[in-house]
Amino acid sequence: MTSSNLSITPQERAFFLAEDLENFWLSRLRKRDPVARIGYALWVSDVENLKKEIRQGNPEFWNNKGFVYWEFMARSTVVNLAVGLEQGGFKGSFAEMRKMIKKVGLEVAKQHIKYVHHDYQAGNIGQVRGLLSLKQMADYHHDAFRKFNIPSSFYGGTWLDNVPNDTEFKLYGDLYCHDCDSASNYQRPAQ
Repeated sequence: MTSSNLSITPQERAFFLAEDLENFWLSRLRKRDPVARIGYALWVSDVENLKKEIRQGNPEFWNNKGFVYWEFMARSTVVNLAVGLEQGGFKGSFAEMRKMIKKVGLEVAKQHIKYVHHDYQAGNIGQVRGLLSLKQMADYHHDAFRKFNIPSSFYGGTWLDNVPNDTEFKLYGDLYCHDCDSASNYQRPAQ
């Protein structure tokens, strides 16, 4: 079960503004925000901390999957981002690519904040306020990626161009978010 309050806190906003993605996602993780499993795994500076969070966490929240699984999800996300940036026209050294991936990560966090806020403001999306659906997650990743010319198919939840997103969510959404909210009454927020 998620925290009863998934709203974005002033501390989380401060972490975001300080470009501290590790602590932003750790705070979200401790509220049991499903998106934070991969967010934290991506930005944790010491894998021992990720191992500790998984070990001390509720196995159901982690979908009964251990460190190796979540580390793989994070690594595959980094590879997708790097290839997506190149597809979008980015050319740069390894160090420049790392900086650009961080910029994408900051934009994803910004969109996460926006979509959680929208979920609270709407008040009737899905079953739990602040808990996002697979559709909301895909939309905000697509919004973030668009700013970097990354094709939307590089978001891990919507890789198949010829398959409707809703079908993809049913096929493999549980791989990364078995406990997301429903998308009932969801309308994409204004850009």
